[in-house]
Amino acid sequence: MTSLPMFRPETLRALEAVEQGGAIAEERIGSAATSHKEGRDVVTEADLAVEDAIRELLGRAFEYPVVGEERGGSAPADGSAYWLLDPICGTRNYASGLPLWCTNLALVEAGQLKAAAIYDALTREVQVAEAGAGAWARKDGSWRRLQASGESGVVAIEEGKAREPRRSQAATFMSAAIRADRWDVRSFATTATFPQLAAGRLAAYVTFYAGIEHMAAGVLVSQEAGAVVTQVDGRPWTLTSDSFIAAASRDLH
Repeated sequence: MTSLPMFRPETLRALEAVEQGGAIAEERIGSAATSHKEGRDVVTEADLAVEDAIRELLGRAFEYPVVGEERGGSAPADGSAYWLLDPICGTRNYASGLPLWCTNLALVEAGQLKAAAIYDALTREVQVAEAGAGAWARKDGSWRRLQASGESGVVAIEEGKAREPRRSQAATFMSAAIRADRWDVRSFATTATFPQLAAGRLAAYVTFYAGIEHMAAGVLVSQEAGAVVTQVDGRPWTLTSDSFIAAASRDLH
């Protein structure tokens, strides 16, 4: 059995934060009022409550700034550490009572992802990763190491609210994947898809547009589980990317 790494304090706090955030969100399912943001996007009272609780918890231990999906914030210009937070990714699913959502938290240092934690509402487990230390999942007190796998043959493809011309590119890509008849194609409308890739339940995950707060935690967890992640055009994924192809193997990618 592979030994669990000695996680750094930031990773342990991130783990605690997403567990607490997930619990707050779970308690408010069905009762959190919903309002519209831009276009078809929505926000619930739970999104704000989760973000506020995580910001407060992180602030007790570290003075790192937080860049959040709902409350905003800015990355330090000097390259010092900061957090990327998406309190509920898949808010439309959450507001509709579908357990396809997650809470994402990632630590950035010197322009690189260093740690990440995700609460996955579908499995009610937490996934955590540190750069170079692998990806791990905890549920009911038990830990296991994560390993991406293409065996399922299931791929998830999302347009991610992309605008033209990338929206048309997403439609063409999805059509080609369906016509190829090589994979079972799905769309979950949330980066809670990343935990399924990292755990080997999905073979690949493609999104044509997403904000960095949505992607960062899932990218690191998937990479540490062995997945290959790039932008949709094949260039290396970075913190300035707004799309991704994540696949369990280089051949599948």
